[in-house]
Amino acid sequence: MSGMLRQKYVVALLGCLAAGWLVMAVNAEEKQSKKKQKQSPSVSQAVVPKVKPVAKQSVKEPKPIFYPELTKRELKIQEALNSDSECDFSDAPLSEVIKSLADRHGVTMLLLEDPLGDEGLTVDEPVSLSVKGIALKNVLDLILNPIGLTYVVDREVVKITTIVKAEEVYKTRVYPVGDFGNTPEVYLELGAMITNSSLEYWEDYIQYDPLQGVQGSGAGSNFFQVISEMNPSEGNSRPRDKKERDGGTISIVRSSQCFVITHSYHAHNEVVELLTNLRRIRALD
Repeated sequence: MSGMLRQKYVVALLGCLAAGWLVMAVNAEEKQSKKKQKQSPSVSQAVVPKVKPVAKQSVKEPKPIFYPELTKRELKIQEALNSDSECDFSDAPLSEVIKSLADRHGVTMLLLEDPLGDEGLTVDEPVSLSVKGIALKNVLDLILNPIGLTYVVDREVVKITTIVKAEEVYKTRVYPVGDFGNTPEVYLELGAMITNSSLEYWEDYIQYDPLQGVQGSGAGSNFFQVISEMNPSEGNSRPRDKKERDGGTISIVRSSQCFVITHSYHAHNEVVELLTNLRRIRALD
């Protein structure tokens, strides 16, 4: 091989070696770049840890407390009475109206004929009412009250009867009120609120004279004075209607920190609403 050929061969060999080194360097750089990408993902690919949203503080809704507690069926009826309803009746018989509402809300309603007959009414009394988006209990009031009727929840069904008959059916419930305090002033204040804010009649109510102090009535020394509304000589009797309806009673059991109240269905509803609202307002503090 001549010197010229040998020189060209060496140059070609060096060129091939240089090209090979260049390819290897490029491949190594690409591998290193991919490795870095895997180890350090981009912002769009990075997993951002989830931040739990801060829970909004809400006021705990107080639960109406009384004993005996409502049964499962009674709770279902209460839920139905508070749920939205609607109706569109034009001179429809009362019996058909009640059946329509009962079917719509899935509760049992009984239309009691005998009490209606005592008031000169029938189950075919015409009903005309068109409303929507109000509670079922308010729909019933709008239908029944104008003709002297009302509803009560009794023995796990909704009974449609006269207002007079409904006021004759009393139940006794025990209302724990120890969370308000256990002093004579607390019981007097709550008792006065219940009787004064109620639309129902009360046979007995509590009186407290700040000038004379708390007076006894057999419930303990220097405790309560209970005035009967049937005795006008006390000077604090409530007027009674011409039918002389009896009123409900409140008994205070301080040892158990509770009221024992005997009254009608709607009177108990008023007591529950009052105590619940008082607890709701106190929970806002």
